[in-house]
Amino acid sequence: MSLEGVHRYIDEHRSEALDILRDLVARPSISAQDKGVKECAAHLAALLGRFGIAAEVVPTPTQPIVYGEIIRDPGGYTLLCYGHYDVQPPEPLDLWQTPPFEPTIRDGRLFGRGAGDNKGQLLAHVLAARAWLEAADGPPINLKFVFEGEEESGSPSLGAFVREHRARLAADLVYISDGGLHPSGAPVISLGNRGILGITLVAQGADRDNHSGNKGGVAPNPVLILAHLLATIVDPSGRVLIDGFYDDVRPIGPTEQALLATLDYDPVAFGATMGLPTLPMDGPTYWKRIMLEPYFNVNGFVSGYTGPGSKTIIPARAECRIDIRLVADQTTRDILHKLRRHVATVDPRVQVLERGFGTMEASRTAPDHPAVRVVAQAIRAVRGTAPYINPASGGSLPNVVWPRDLGADHIGVPYANADENNHGPNENLSLERFYDGIHVSAQVFQALADAAAAGILPRQRARGGASR
Repeated sequence: MSLEGVHRYIDEHRSEALDILRDLVARPSISAQDKGVKECAAHLAALLGRFGIAAEVVPTPTQPIVYGEIIRDPGGYTLLCYGHYDVQPPEPLDLWQTPPFEPTIRDGRLFGRGAGDNKGQLLAHVLAARAWLEAADGPPINLKFVFEGEEESGSPSLGAFVREHRARLAADLVYISDGGLHPSGAPVISLGNRGILGITLVAQGADRDNHSGNKGGVAPNPVLILAHLLATIVDPSGRVLIDGFYDDVRPIGPTEQALLATLDYDPVAFGATMGLPTLPMDGPTYWKRIMLEPYFNVNGFVSGYTGPGSKTIIPARAECRIDIRLVADQTTRDILHKLRRHVATVDPRVQVLERGFGTMEASRTAPDHPAVRVVAQAIRAVRGTAPYINPASGGSLPNVVWPRDLGADHIGVPYANADENNHGPNENLSLERFYDGIHVSAQVFQALADAAAAGILPRQRARGGASR
């Protein structure tokens, strides 16, 4: 049966697909709280097996990974689909209109924790594979599935898992669906992500709070210590002043510059999404700062007294929590070393501590990779419009493991609506976007098969791993 029959099967089984999604969303899998993760992994692996996809739960030192595969031709083109089945904690619960693990349909959307991030999106790949198995005796390429259970906790075991199972995971391309479409509803291809380094700066003054009159001018004030230190790290324009901070930032080439100019931008509408009246910059500047430039951010201060009335003290201790967003070719280890060196030089009284959520490295696939055009054409065939091509996303994902540890390039194609409200109360997934995602995955499988047969796509797979 043809690709047309696969698409027809997807449409005819919409109701069943929705039931499968609702059942998966109803299962808590909160990695930060170690709640229901292993049970959800077992359910997901069983679901793949029921569809005819060879699957198993692979233990890691932390949370398990669900691995599945459909191998039609051991020497044929192979696509690895990545996703995560763990979810963010649902709190604050009182802001949910309906309980987070009782998925509910309202206004054409499924509301529930994990609906868009990332259970609905990973299921789109699985259900597309199932449609190929049922309607066409199998997909036209080899498929591998890696679904991890701790992306929302920093993916601490994913890199080691990929390195340990490199030969088994060998693939020609990695395909990721996470995040939302363009705010206009237009499809998007994302070619990378920024990295993240979490830091806490700690300044300790006396061993107790002191009277600001009796001890003022004598006891050190840790809040001021951190304030003065931060002024040496970032200037008023946001440029980072740490020596060597920008040394390894990958230059923005003409192709990326051209892509930035094509991305839609409205300073008033985009500002409104942040609670601002407008943004005083042009489109290429906005997108360059979000996607291709690093950023030093202060999350907040913890110190002193801010309760009712007054308490005239010199705080004993102050903490400043920071995340640093990094871009391709910067590394968290190098930036941490440079930050520590800077702090030791400016004020050695301040401690630099790594934050508990871990780190992620930046990664970026070249925009002229042949698979970008192939995937874009597949998306257009389903959605009827060409996708925006983002050189990178502003957020952080563990995508660096694919080129670094597997030797395969990656392409991201988000399927969720832009207002999915992932990580917040009332997370949701548009049902039409869910069904579209299944169709897009099915179309991408065929498009990659055709392009591989025509010799258009590079082969990155080799025995024992990937070749580079």
